[in-house]
Amino acid sequence: MPDKKILTIGILAHVDAGKTSLTECLLYTAGATKDRGSVDKGSAITDGLAMEKDRGISIKTATVDFVWQDMHINIVDTPGHIDFSAEVDRALSVLDVVVLVVSAVEGVQAHTLNLWESIRERQLPMLVFMNKIDRSGADLEQVFIDFEKDLGVRLFALNYGDNSQPDDPSVVDFMDAQPYLTKPVLEKSLENLAELDDWFLEDYLEGNTNDLAAVFEKAKPQLKTQKLIGILFGSAKMDLGIDALLDTMTTLFVPEKITEDVPSAKVFKVEYDAKLGRLAHVRLYGGHLQSKDVIWSQHLEKDLKINQIYQQKLGKLEQVGALAAGEIGVMTTSEMVLAGDVLGQPTFAEGFNTISQAVLSVQAVAEEEKDYQKLGEALEILNMEDPQLDFQWFKEEREFQLKILGPIQTEVLKDSLAKRFGIAAEFLPPKVIYKETPKQSAEGYVRYWMPKPCWAIMTFLIEPAPLGSGVTFTSKVRTSDISTKYQNEVKRAVPWSLIQGIKGWEVTDINITLIEGSEHTMHSNPGDFLLATPMGILRGLEQADTDLLEPMYAFQIKAHQELLGAIASDMNQMSAQINSPTFEGDFFVLTGRVPVEQAMDYGIKFSATTSGKGRLKLTLDGYQKTTTSEEKIRAYKGVSPLDEAQWILHNRGAFKAEDRRR
Repeated sequence: MPDKKILTIGILAHVDAGKTSLTECLLYTAGATKDRGSVDKGSAITDGLAMEKDRGISIKTATVDFVWQDMHINIVDTPGHIDFSAEVDRALSVLDVVVLVVSAVEGVQAHTLNLWESIRERQLPMLVFMNKIDRSGADLEQVFIDFEKDLGVRLFALNYGDNSQPDDPSVVDFMDAQPYLTKPVLEKSLENLAELDDWFLEDYLEGNTNDLAAVFEKAKPQLKTQKLIGILFGSAKMDLGIDALLDTMTTLFVPEKITEDVPSAKVFKVEYDAKLGRLAHVRLYGGHLQSKDVIWSQHLEKDLKINQIYQQKLGKLEQVGALAAGEIGVMTTSEMVLAGDVLGQPTFAEGFNTISQAVLSVQAVAEEEKDYQKLGEALEILNMEDPQLDFQWFKEEREFQLKILGPIQTEVLKDSLAKRFGIAAEFLPPKVIYKETPKQSAEGYVRYWMPKPCWAIMTFLIEPAPLGSGVTFTSKVRTSDISTKYQNEVKRAVPWSLIQGIKGWEVTDINITLIEGSEHTMHSNPGDFLLATPMGILRGLEQADTDLLEPMYAFQIKAHQELLGAIASDMNQMSAQINSPTFEGDFFVLTGRVPVEQAMDYGIKFSATTSGKGRLKLTLDGYQKTTTSEEKIRAYKGVSPLDEAQWILHNRGAFKAEDRRR
């Protein structure tokens, strides 16, 4: 299979900035489609789900490909709504370049800032596409200025957009933009280049900027290293700026040559198909993969067999049988592969922050009792596709609990259950996810020695730790009292011992020390220490008591000065910690922290107050102690380690295997 140049590009944006419309334009301009799909008409290729067509928004990541100037381009179209940002997180892991789409009317919006931070953290090269220059209210110069100020970057215009004639906007290639050099956008672009290039600075100061081809050549290195961020003006609706975007992508960003012959891939999306089963969307980084091949799964720590290989061809799966390095494909396998899994032996950078973290939980309820089992099985499939749901099925209480990023996600889950699985379900109002931390130091003693053969005796010291420090475990017990292999089992049991504390929430900001203990030469086995550890830790927490921690948002608000009083009053009513406002012309910027419980529905009111022209950015900003009340406390789900007799029966096999905690 001959090598080919392949570039994988992600289209990212705040919702409604026009990213899916831009993807359709790229396909049409490149000749991959005969007709341009429309989001409004429900004919967009990358919005293949019925829910996406009905709602006019992207919910799932979708991939398409085409060829432009001998370059094979994979386009990854991502959802724009923050409730589906987990999809974006997974897509970012396989991109070469990002096109960040910004509306020429709304400009930099709250989610634009979130996306920007993730792109920069991953050090991904990017271009900015200022879309909708044909729209009423589009202010190209102001959006350009605001983008530089809000994001602290130097922009360089790669074309010039002119919307001085509202009914006939146009774009001019950079090489032909000589008549517009006095315009602020191009003036600032040249100034930005001069600040980075001493040779050009001399020309710039002497006014020698007529040869724009030479200027562009000087700008290229700065654009490639991202010291300058290239920006293009256009309109997906009117096919403006699309050729320039394609040309820029293929000339500025050349994929690295792949020299690795050994197959290696990353899974960035998993979905379930009623006919084909589990589908793993992968990008191949080296070598070749074929149907029936076997490849190592780093997550599963074993080989997995690839049944069939497909590729997305304009929204439809087409069996191809093999993948070459750089290509994106879809594999079928019977193994429990998950998004984020690495196949083969490569090492990828990890530990990046997620765009948004779930701080709300919801309970799903089948409208008809006969659908209870079906609902549980359907939610397990949805959790496979989006592990951030962290679905838990509490069979004793007959409860289904999920974590969500926001209310739109709940609506989509309900829609998905109805259309994909034929299940009518309701979701109870979302609740804030609290955490627990020890109120004071205490000891937890456990003696598990009946019924024999068993023996695990331990004393744990439970201590509060600083906010945000997480969980630490240490042992001061000599290996002559408890051998290393048993102490390793204790350490392994600590994380799931803290999943539910004495008030029903995950326990964090805690120091746990094993200070005493013993084993028996004949009766002890590793399972005894696994079983006993939660009993000892929960008893220690019971003695220490716990404080509740509530999640906090860091907020950033930008709106017109005349609204400062009303918005500050709103924040005060929500018990926010408010910093002094700063002012930028007619606008103010307000920052601070606010409890998630108070602010989770504020976006609707804020949008109404600002007539949709303000910016509200909420970012999870740790936890802080809060008051404890009955409505915040949850009953323990499942068998509690504090119910000693039931816990021992539960873990010694008296209950069905699938009902046990581990």
